[in-house]
Amino acid sequence: MYKVEEATELHVITPNEPGILGRVLGTLANAGVNLTALCVYSQEDKGHFLLITADNKRAEKCLRAIGYKVKTNKVVTVEIGDRIGAGAEIGALLGNAVIDVEHCYGTSAGVGRALLVFKTNNPRKALETLK
Repeated sequence: MYKVEEATELHVITPNEPGILGRVLGTLANAGVNLTALCVYSQEDKGHFLLITADNKRAEKCLRAIGYKVKTNKVVTVEIGDRIGAGAEIGALLGNAVIDVEHCYGTSAGVGRALLVFKTNNPRKALETLK
């Protein structure tokens, strides 16, 4: 039905200051790390980057080397058709399985495709529910 996978998300915590987006993404680019998904927000005096990369170990190492705190989260990724209601179907499946979504974001996965990322209270059950 959907392409569903378990992934590891890096949660990078930085100062909230002008230029931080370019600094974090430039650090990854200079290390040759490709991004699969990205969500960025600020909260008070901190910047928060939720990243899925092609090489999390290298990404974590280079981000820690420049002083940023990095945590990891188990997440579920779902590749869906880019159409009205596709995300609602995923949300309904998770809700019917009584899985709490802690956060979610999405990105393009190519022409006509989208990638949704879910951090839930039960990643294993979410994975099984969506497969």
